[in-house]
Amino acid sequence: METKSDNIFFYSFWIWSNKFDAVMSMFCKLIEYDIWEEEQKSIKIDLKNTNDEKGLWTKYACEGKKYKIDFEFAFDAEEGKDMIHIQLRTDKELKEKIEALNLFQSMFSELKK
Repeated sequence: METKSDNIFFYSFWIWSNKFDAVMSMFCKLIEYDIWEEEQKSIKIDLKNTNDEKGLWTKYACEGKKYKIDFEFAFDAEEGKDMIHIQLRTDKELKEKIEALNLFQSMFSELKK
């Protein structure tokens, strides 16, 4: 699902929780941002009381050398802690790369960073 406003691209998708670190690493490579393990751990801690259908999200921004991505994360209401709903907002120049990244990650049941 996507919406656009001027130069902003909004994208929403789901990942299995076991792929979180690898997917975040791919996004950060895309924008040339060095994400620390502590940052990923912090996001996971903030995810604990989230629920996408109840509107309970945690937010995180990554500002890389080229682009910034504003993330929102929540556990999926039906799958619980097994699946994470990700919404992001970034520059529309990244549209095709983000869609390709999502397609790539969805082809695998497990990814390692």
